[in-house]
Amino acid sequence: MALMEKFNMKELLERSWLREKETVYLVLLAVVVGVVSGYASLLLRFAIEWVSLFWTGERTWLKAMETLPWYIYLVAPTVGGLLVGWITVRYLPGGELRGVSGVLADMVEHKARVHRHQMATETFGSAIAIGSGASLGREGPTVALGALIASEIGQRAGLSEQQLRILIGCGVAAAIAASFNTPIAGVLFALEVILADYAIATFSPIVIASVLATAIARSEVGNFPAFTVPEYHLISVWEIPAYMLMGVLCGIVASGFIKSMAPTRAWLARILPNRRLRPAAVGFVIGLMGLAIPQVMSIGYGFVEDMMLERINPELVGIVLPLSAFLAIVLIAKMIAVVLSAAGGFPGGLFGPALFLGATVGALFGDIAHAISPSYSESYGAYALVACGALTAAALQAPLTVMLIVFEMTADYHIMLPLMIACSVATMAARSFGRASVFTESLEERGIETHWGREQSWMRSVPITRIPWRSIPRVSEHAKLEELKQVYTGSGKGCVQVVDDDGDMVGIVTFGDLQEWLIDPALDQVVVASEVANRNVLTVRESDSLLDAIHILDSAEFEQMPVVSDDNSRKVLGILSRNAIFSTYHKLIVKHGERDHE
Repeated sequence: MALMEKFNMKELLERSWLREKETVYLVLLAVVVGVVSGYASLLLRFAIEWVSLFWTGERTWLKAMETLPWYIYLVAPTVGGLLVGWITVRYLPGGELRGVSGVLADMVEHKARVHRHQMATETFGSAIAIGSGASLGREGPTVALGALIASEIGQRAGLSEQQLRILIGCGVAAAIAASFNTPIAGVLFALEVILADYAIATFSPIVIASVLATAIARSEVGNFPAFTVPEYHLISVWEIPAYMLMGVLCGIVASGFIKSMAPTRAWLARILPNRRLRPAAVGFVIGLMGLAIPQVMSIGYGFVEDMMLERINPELVGIVLPLSAFLAIVLIAKMIAVVLSAAGGFPGGLFGPALFLGATVGALFGDIAHAISPSYSESYGAYALVACGALTAAALQAPLTVMLIVFEMTADYHIMLPLMIACSVATMAARSFGRASVFTESLEERGIETHWGREQSWMRSVPITRIPWRSIPRVSEHAKLEELKQVYTGSGKGCVQVVDDDGDMVGIVTFGDLQEWLIDPALDQVVVASEVANRNVLTVRESDSLLDAIHILDSAEFEQMPVVSDDNSRKVLGILSRNAIFSTYHKLIVKHGERDHE
């Protein structure tokens, strides 16, 4: 007994040392990923500015819109669309732009191995698209770039799937943090949107990567909030119901924004079947819109800040409009431009456009509310700031992340109370119309389930080889029924494999298959095993995961299923029982429960 306790203690110490070694290794890789992703996200940001500088002479389209020649509005997005169309057709023959959705799909379908060629192409194309005036944001390609860097480093370092997921979270957090100067929100975005995992072992490396990337960004471009906003004060407690009502409105607009993507994609594919020319045609339409409403061009963060600071000039094509009418026109035009850009083949993100749409909804709501009750409501700038977060939270279905992003982008804590209320209400309102976010909408259309949760993430990382399986007795397909019954009863395994002359599986025999042949003993020397065998057998491959095995079991009422070779689907290596699968599952839950409290 003492010897056994000594052995168990030794094994426990060895496992603990190995776990600590893996943790240190992962942290070191997180440092590398944080530094590389930080610089890479800055490079993407500068690349977008360089393209904008080429077309407009300014780093952003908004700064140049008053002096920009009319033909640039038409030429820039059209030529940018031609370049993007050529790049996507040449290097993405499948034609599917992915961004954040692609990262989520790779986490589910490709065991956290990010599609290298596609993500690199999209990142390059997004700089051309956004800089040329496409009405999209940079967070999508930024996330894709961080995920790509982390995936490449993790694969070369030989990480397991679970470790690779954590490292991708590091890359995403670092890229977001460096791009927007939001270290806390970068961490929350990775945990809430990408990983859906808040375990301590997951949290620590991601924080390290995010902090390092933020430090790099601040050393290069300075430590400034993304938006300059005036000091905010809650004028009256009666503003809270107003913010709640605005949250409902933001949720409705966000839901319409999300649900418009799929039909617009289908419509554009039908009327513009040429993928090479589709972005150019869409770019020309956006340019036409930009001639009348310049605010629709590119990201538009400058206009968002103008709404928050209440310095809007409500003039279109030389006509001064009432502020509410001007904002309503800009809101509709911007939503059309964003949906056309995203559905028309331009690579880019939807986070920035969601901020723009939210701020416009808020400014419109605030202007009307202030006109109705000036004594009990703040002016429209405060509503623009709050709605900026509310609509984005509803569109992303990530309220906690967005609250912190808006807080870090504005450096104004006073806005948190109405922001929390509006984000929560907007998210619930949007969810009442459907659970999809701007990131998962296209995936759900393809039948990809991204809400895997932490338990499914663990199950996906456990190979079948970790589950104890049993050997399975076998008989020749030519064996008589009498021999088959003897092997079945003698083995006590509950099933027998029937094989051909090459040793490959013909089928499986269980008690249910044997039952109908037990009535007449005269059949013992007449019937052969191949006649009894059930050929409709569900199998699991040796490279599959625990999650795969559970999904297969759920699709049928079998208690056992064969494990087959990856090279030969008829070469049986052993048999898995339902008990063994779920025993491993419960051990995994206990293991990770202990890990979360370490």
